[in-house]
Amino acid sequence: MATLEWPESLVPAKATWGLKSNTEGFNSPLNGSVQTVERPGARWKITLEFPPKNERERGQLEAFLASIGGLAGRFTIWPHGRPGNSMFAPLVNGSMTNFKMLPTKSWPASTLVLRAGDYLAVGGELKIVTADVTSSAGGLATVPVAPPFRNAPTNNAAITLDKPRTTMMLTADEYGVPVLPGRISDSVVISASEVF
Repeated sequence: MATLEWPESLVPAKATWGLKSNTEGFNSPLNGSVQTVERPGARWKITLEFPPKNERERGQLEAFLASIGGLAGRFTIWPHGRPGNSMFAPLVNGSMTNFKMLPTKSWPASTLVLRAGDYLAVGGELKIVTADVTSSAGGLATVPVAPPFRNAPTNNAAITLDKPRTTMMLTADEYGVPVLPGRISDSVVISASEVF
């Protein structure tokens, strides 16, 4: 089944994005100390809430949800609260040694290029920037991100800042759109989880 793109016209009234980390802990039976390790595989989770919609808008939402095909379908979506910008066109610079630090190039010289909380996508992975980033005089910048990369992006790979997307799947096979008298839908809540 093809991966669908979330329609531009379906803007939620509320979008809750969060990360589900992949960790493992161990409690020592000897002294009760706790050790926890972070493993690859953290994933984004979202909850999208839509206000009551008229018949046409409701039809668009119902049609898109039906086209996903439940848990079997995939769709790409961006964080609606921070869609990003298209002012810059940075690239990956070389290879990664730390999967939480993205080496980049092609920025304007000595400029604040990203702020903590901005999103970016590269190599099919969506990341959040964890600290403000200022480029060097040569237009280079190392970008701290979360979650860690699962796979290192290739050198010179394009970094998407404008509506950076990730691939999601619904968390349930069924959905419903309640309709009130007058053909206006009630509020609709959709949950999805990143898939890779």
